[in-house]
Amino acid sequence: MNPYKIPGLYETEDVPLEEKVIHQLWKIDGINFYWLLAELDVKKRLAFGYANLNDSDMAEWGYFCLKELEDNGASQDKTWKPTKFKEINLEAICAPHDKEGII
Repeated sequence: MNPYKIPGLYETEDVPLEEKVIHQLWKIDGINFYWLLAELDVKKRLAFGYANLNDSDMAEWGYFCLKELEDNGASQDKTWKPTKFKEINLEAICAPHDKEGII
């Protein structure tokens, strides 16, 4: 069972990428790496989503392992609210933040 109410892998494969709901944001602060999670296999901790490794031109949709993200210093943004991909300001994800939001 998925306690996060995140669709399992392939459950949204008929949903266009721009319309997919992003349920979690994972990032490595300081180097502008981030991953936007749309689907999740809870047991395997394998996710499908959008990855940007500090190069918007090379960013892409694909699969990633949450354990590998954690092992490399990534952490989940606990303030993230589920949002359709097309509504996300990608440039703001790695912008400096204060307690009120983007500086």
